[in-house]
Amino acid sequence: MIRTISNLLYLFSFKIISIFAMFICNNTLAQSPYKIDTFTIQYDTLTDYNSIALENLNNGKYWAVFDREMELGFEFPFFNTNIEKVDVESDAVFSFDDTRGWFNLYALDNNWHTCSEPESFQYAKNDYRYKTEKVNGIDVFKIEWHEIAICETTWENATKPFNFQVWLWGNGNMDFITGSLNKTDTTIYKEGLGFIYEEGGNPGSIGIVNPENDYALFYSGLYDNPIILEGIPDSILYFERGTIKSLPHEGFVIRFKKQTSSTTDAKPSIPYPNVVVDILTIPTDFPFSEYRILDMSGREIKKGIDREIDLSFLQNGYYVIKLKDGAGIYSYKFVKL
Repeated sequence: MIRTISNLLYLFSFKIISIFAMFICNNTLAQSPYKIDTFTIQYDTLTDYNSIALENLNNGKYWAVFDREMELGFEFPFFNTNIEKVDVESDAVFSFDDTRGWFNLYALDNNWHTCSEPESFQYAKNDYRYKTEKVNGIDVFKIEWHEIAICETTWENATKPFNFQVWLWGNGNMDFITGSLNKTDTTIYKEGLGFIYEEGGNPGSIGIVNPENDYALFYSGLYDNPIILEGIPDSILYFERGTIKSLPHEGFVIRFKKQTSSTTDAKPSIPYPNVVVDILTIPTDFPFSEYRILDMSGREIKKGIDREIDLSFLQNGYYVIKLKDGAGIYSYKFVKL
């Protein structure tokens, strides 16, 4: 608890009140350990791969789901540690240190199944496939959820098919890559709402959590107009854990790009978390001449030059603050509670 409070006091830049009514404030700029990039590539299914479904079948194990420790074949830098093996589950969640009891990478996590038995001991159409290879001279561990689904009762009633991959790069980057995704509305998926369960829950998360469990970065909302949630994991979990609300097109890549101390960005960094209850505080060492507050439709709600901005009148939801300085206009999304 002492460590958690210490990290909160160090990292927070916005004046917020948590769900425990704790006041936390700091005006220190901090560089995020990762940033999110998105782009589109051609989606290619894996070839010359290893098959988890067949490995399970040939070893007398259940083929539809899995939970196993996997060797990467190289050292993977994750935050301040180097990882050589990872625990992966068919739910599309990864643990880089399974002794700690939480996940470090969420890749559209859900109750994924192959739903149909492999056609033979040599081939499985519905499968989890993996391989390690070099791409542009960099080691990459690739794992693909191939023609998998969420089985409600049988394959005929499943949400089919879904295809996506996760790449872990030797330089520390992590890619979530979408193949063909069935976007047809079902009882457990609605476009604009995402994956839903009658009994509750919030599957469909895409994000990372550090080994110490005091930092998280999640890609949430509509894939083409996302909300980036960055901060203390408990806060991110409280805000729907980065659940994605619409499925990307084929070949869409969400990259968690590892930053270094020498990494620079033309856009100044506002410290996390991007959560506000009453007062939004712009750090004193962030130069700007004017701010503007917009709702998600682009309507201007407030503007001014003050560093402490009273937003207590706003309804709960997502908003954008635009900061203007001599170099340009910078936009940051935040959540109002």
